[in-house]
Amino acid sequence: MSQKKVTIYDIARAAGVSVGTVNRALSGKDRISPETKQLVLDTAEQLGYKANSAAQGLRRAPITIGAILFCPVDEYVDAIIDGMRATAQTLEKYNVTVDIRKLDYTNGADCLARTEELIQAFAEAGYRGVVLFLSSMLNELDGIRALIDQYGDEGMCFATVANDIPDTKRVVHVGVDAHTAGSMAAEMLEMTCAGRDVALLVAAKNSPVNMEYINGFTDYAKQNVFSNIWIYEHFDDPDRVTEVTEQLLRDNPALGGIYMATASSVIACDCIRRHGKQNLTIITTDLLRQTPQILKDRLATAAIFQNPYRQGKNVLRYLYDYVTRSSGEHVHLIAPHILLASNVDAHLSEENL
Repeated sequence: MSQKKVTIYDIARAAGVSVGTVNRALSGKDRISPETKQLVLDTAEQLGYKANSAAQGLRRAPITIGAILFCPVDEYVDAIIDGMRATAQTLEKYNVTVDIRKLDYTNGADCLARTEELIQAFAEAGYRGVVLFLSSMLNELDGIRALIDQYGDEGMCFATVANDIPDTKRVVHVGVDAHTAGSMAAEMLEMTCAGRDVALLVAAKNSPVNMEYINGFTDYAKQNVFSNIWIYEHFDDPDRVTEVTEQLLRDNPALGGIYMATASSVIACDCIRRHGKQNLTIITTDLLRQTPQILKDRLATAAIFQNPYRQGKNVLRYLYDYVTRSSGEHVHLIAPHILLASNVDAHLSEENL
């Protein structure tokens, strides 16, 4: 038999106070003494009372959270946005509005300038929080860092997703465990490329997430697993991805394998296919539209899935929790998974990727 739900009337009877007093105590309103408030809260806890969070949210002043995202790889940023929209729907009943702004990618400097303008506009409009996914290098972010610290001091809560902006007053970060992803790639390449040259293709060597990919890979390979490790960056510019991949192949004719720690890996794989390089062991990143066929064609051995949808879904939920009731800094890293030709279809069939 299910237990009867405890109501505010039950609390009022047990505490010997009015229903209005219970309501004021539970909602945090004024016009109640600290002693009476504590009595009500203790009684509610003893009775196992569970507040209706949605109703509390409707009584609370409306909350608006903004999001600014840009990345040259539309498919990747769109997956993050889809996850955010899923959480935004669940937050509507709590009187929360989410304003998502995806910037058309032109170049890094232009996108950062528009981001700064939007952050200032969000602050002037009284937004309580902002989620940022900026496909930029650390040395380009001085203006963004200053705004995070300035508005962070004024009470606006900032979160980053996928690519972190460390050493600022951002309060939440959700991303992949990139160090583990790099180690996984090195371990898989070791199976076929031990003692040989390997290469890493990354968007930018000094972006926080890419530094972790590289560190994870090289930490695993410290015991001379590979003869040489070459690192190339392409900034996720489609033309440059092709140019850098071709350069990599020219520079290293005896190359054994490549770890493509980037959502631009599909472009690089197409380049390798055109050059007829079928003897390379390739580890790609993420599940893009063409990834299943690349795995089934054996052009790539595996893909390391970072679940951008889940990153987007979680970052908005964690930021909302922080805005409404949390304190301190919260970092949440999602464990990467290995996708192979044998399991990619099963993974695609699962709900809520």
